Amino acid sequence: MENILGTRIAESRQKLGLTQDQFGMRYGVSGPAVFKIEKGYVKPSLKLWLKMAADCDIPEKKALLLWIKARLPREYQPYIGSSATMVSAPAVAYEEEARPSYATISDSQELRRHLADDPFLPRGVKCLAGDDEFWALYRPTGQEVQLVIERFGSFGEAQESVFRDAFRLVREFLQSQT
Repeated sequence: MENILGTRIAESRQKLGLTQDQFGMRYGVSGPAVFKIEKGYVKPSLKLWLKMAADCDIPEKKALLLWIKARLPREYQPYIGSSATMVSAPAVAYEEEARPSYATISDSQELRRHLADDPFLPRGVKCLAGDDEFWALYRPTGQEVQLVIERFGSFGEAQESVFRDAFRLVREFLQSQT
């Protein structure tokens, strides 16, 4: 699998003329930890990656997109580009006034009803909304649904498994923010 984050970190560290130990000291990690990140043996936490990316002049939105892309299975990585337009604009082609705000819905059944009635919803998300097993095991929140639709809605007709992975990534991202 492509080592997106490690490659960026190694390139930036080398441009700065720093050893792995020196680079790691900036972030409170050891030189061997930097080595493991650069080689792709481990991935940095979102918090650490955003600090490193800022020092490497990678805009925060692009850094976040790269972090998410690095966690996707290889076959899904091409779906996420890192162009400025893709980073700055929501992926779903809803009209602003027509876009429902799922983030404010806290009741699980109400959330599922709204998803079932949304004509613009990507097919894979609509299938997951009707999947009782997924709903019982995963219990997605309105905030997670909103982020999946905004950031991964361009997958459009993708299979349910793509959106399952998207939900997993969104949940991991939200948990890393706390």
